[in-house]
Amino acid sequence: MRKIKIKRTSNPDYGYTNQEELYAETTQHQQDVCRVMYELAKILMKRGEIHDWTKKKYFPDFANDTLERLDTPDFKSREWYKTHTTLERHHINANVPDDVDLIDCLEMIVDCICAGKSRSGEVNPSFLILKEGALEKAYWNTVQKISYNVILED
Repeated sequence: MRKIKIKRTSNPDYGYTNQEELYAETTQHQQDVCRVMYELAKILMKRGEIHDWTKKKYFPDFANDTLERLDTPDFKSREWYKTHTTLERHHINANVPDDVDLIDCLEMIVDCICAGKSRSGEVNPSFLILKEGALEKAYWNTVQKISYNVILED
């Protein structure tokens, strides 16, 4: 996420004396929020573009493990699966990155819904249950990431 500069308001705690000033600062606030949301949207779009990149990069291993998995009860212990769930941040139930964030959670939700609907016509709710504490960790990491990248311009 790139750094985004915002301006300090002239009247903290809504100490405005006229409507014009209040309107101007409300407009400025809307623009600041819009710029931050736009950056988050760009990150989401990029994540969609590279989703499941390890399946293509390691395709022979992915294909072998996937095609053999019906006969192999230990699919999740295979090397390809470990690589896939470690390198791709959205596999939160298999691996919670230290810096997990809400972008990771959103990618996981979209992944589970699209995979479930395309394969069986249904969403398996058990795939959407996060490890305990993962969502709270993702929330606070996202707060920290955004806060770090929003710079107050004096």
